[in-house]
Amino acid sequence: MSEPSVPLRNPYKAAFLAWLVPGLGHFYQGRAAKGWLYAISILSLYFVGFAMGEGKIVYWRWVSPLNDPEHFSIYYLGQFFVGLPALPALIQGTLHYFDPAASILGGFMGPPDQNILNGLHPRLGKLVEVGTIYTTVAGLLNVLAIYDAYEGPAYDGLAEEESGLAEKPELSGLKAEGQA
Repeated sequence: MSEPSVPLRNPYKAAFLAWLVPGLGHFYQGRAAKGWLYAISILSLYFVGFAMGEGKIVYWRWVSPLNDPEHFSIYYLGQFFVGLPALPALIQGTLHYFDPAASILGGFMGPPDQNILNGLHPRLGKLVEVGTIYTTVAGLLNVLAIYDAYEGPAYDGLAEEESGLAEKPELSGLKAEGQA
């Protein structure tokens, strides 16, 4: 890529803002249409999935995946990239790691007890699993939006050169032949 078609502002700040709130980095760059597209699609996917799991499926635990794979929350690795909506889970998980009794916001997005997680499945069925996948996919989609905010739109200049240099043939002196 030689030059982007849109003059971009600070790409690092745009990428950080795109992580913080999906679409915000694009608004910062003046690309409002993409900002709305990313904000609406990613956040709606995340919040629909969050609602499917009754707010209990986005959480983080500081455990080793090798020593305690049962309690390792692998899905949060994708959910984290939604940014600010998933950040309370990291804060709650960190507080819980240092002091199991500590929490903020009434334990919102804190690591749930195993009996709470086991109680969700019989009552909600597959909605818990689908909600978990929705929230994870929303974070992974935001990775693409973050990259787009950092790098800018894909542009190689070939389409503009081809359309600008191609001459249109002169058709005014031609006559149509054949039967009607």
